[in-house]
Amino acid sequence: MTQSHSEVLSRPVGPRVRRTRRGAPTRWIVRAISLAVVLTAWEIVGGQLNPIFLSTPTKIVAALVDLVGKGELLPALGMSMGGIGIGFAAAVVVGITLGLVMGRWRIAEWALDPYVSALFVTPSVALIPILLIWFGIGFEAQIVIIFIGAVIPIIVNTFAGVRNIDRQWIDAARSFCAPDSQIFLDVIIPGAVPHIMTGLRLGIGHAVISMVVAQMFLALSGIGRLLVIYGDYFQTAHVFAVIIVIGLIGVVLTEIVKLVERRFAHWSRSDEGWGS
Repeated sequence: MTQSHSEVLSRPVGPRVRRTRRGAPTRWIVRAISLAVVLTAWEIVGGQLNPIFLSTPTKIVAALVDLVGKGELLPALGMSMGGIGIGFAAAVVVGITLGLVMGRWRIAEWALDPYVSALFVTPSVALIPILLIWFGIGFEAQIVIIFIGAVIPIIVNTFAGVRNIDRQWIDAARSFCAPDSQIFLDVIIPGAVPHIMTGLRLGIGHAVISMVVAQMFLALSGIGRLLVIYGDYFQTAHVFAVIIVIGLIGVVLTEIVKLVERRFAHWSRSDEGWGS
């Protein structure tokens, strides 16, 4: 049965994604039991050691309450989230754009791949001295570090998503006389979405790491400042409290990216119905 090229291109591409919630209750029960065991063992072992080396969960909770009560945590959290928001947003725009361009056009790959590869293997800490000279100690330098840390995984995964699209989808679209612009918008971009979302999940993790590095080494501010200050005074419970907050930031931001991923999940369903 013959179909118009617009009808064919409107169909989702990529592998079928099947999700089920049948295992959700069991998963959460296992997680709860695991957490209870870890916290209990931690409390017992930590109580036997010097508090400078290892604090206990109860003391860490008390330290967290102390940080909130003294008005230190929330302002630091706000400053850190502001930097992540600006740096990661810029990384998403630039990373997806460059990844799509590099994946679609060979000349762009040849021109940009050496720089992407170089930044991919360069630790963020190694860039701090030169960024300190260029931007000084301030919020701008932190945003640059966060941007560099987040943009590379997004570029690499977007590029891989474009290159891994099954050639038959592009050939099928061309057989229906679809122009290159429509192929790019209706086949290549939807087909690359699963890889792009993987890049975003990796990028947000790198953004959090880069944020802490920037705030510890470029300027004592935000969450990084709390780590340095309480670490210098050997207040282990407070250090653990800040580390837990950083971990929670990563979990929350990753879950937000997962929500966005589920929003576009229909783009990664199978090609069922093609040619029927």
